[in-house]
Amino acid sequence: MDKTCLSVINSDPEKNIAILGFFNNYPVIDFVIEKNSIWILGESDHLWAHISSSSERELSAILAKNHDITSYYYSIEDWMIPLVLKHGSPDWIMTTDRYILGSEEPMEAPVTRAARIDASYAPYIYENSEYKKFTSVEYIEDRLSMDVSAGIWVNDILVAWGFTHDDGALGFLHVLGDHRNHGYGMEIMRSLVYLKKTYRKPVFCNIVPGNTIPIDLVNRLGFKFDRRVSWLKLK
Repeated sequence: MDKTCLSVINSDPEKNIAILGFFNNYPVIDFVIEKNSIWILGESDHLWAHISSSSERELSAILAKNHDITSYYYSIEDWMIPLVLKHGSPDWIMTTDRYILGSEEPMEAPVTRAARIDASYAPYIYENSEYKKFTSVEYIEDRLSMDVSAGIWVNDILVAWGFTHDDGALGFLHVLGDHRNHGYGMEIMRSLVYLKKTYRKPVFCNIVPGNTIPIDLVNRLGFKFDRRVSWLKLK
């Protein structure tokens, strides 16, 4: 990442944890700085615009000049959404709550049945996903190949799994219906957290608001609510 670009993002690393994680995995294609605000373009499954700003005036100026470059906006805060929607109507908006695990939180190596998931499982995971509109087999393959993952098999069938998104956030936690209430979700999360801490990477996740089971799980592990963010695609 360009030094000027990085200096703006590093001014608030917790706020910009998703931006830093994404561009640790993918190159910066372009960026625009308006005083203390920045708009950064990067591509994983789509060409995403990432925004770090605390100023409506500065962000409005950036969007006025760059809104036609991409329809995809990555992990933006609530107050940014109306400014983006001035330039088009939404095709979809996916809203989540971000939770962060502090670096001081200890995590011992878990006793677990979880093991790394091969990318060949991507079609199977996609078919069992509740978020097909927001993902693809290719994206899942990419994530299984590039970062940590954890799966649990019963009778040679993958019944529970979790891995990371393109910004390094823990996600895709899923347990097949017939195998719930066995503690598999906690095992998966403990494994992923341990792996992230082993590699000295930030540990955070995004959960759909009101999804009480994973919220309770991350609270038990010591995660703290950070802020609400959304992924948005314009028509």
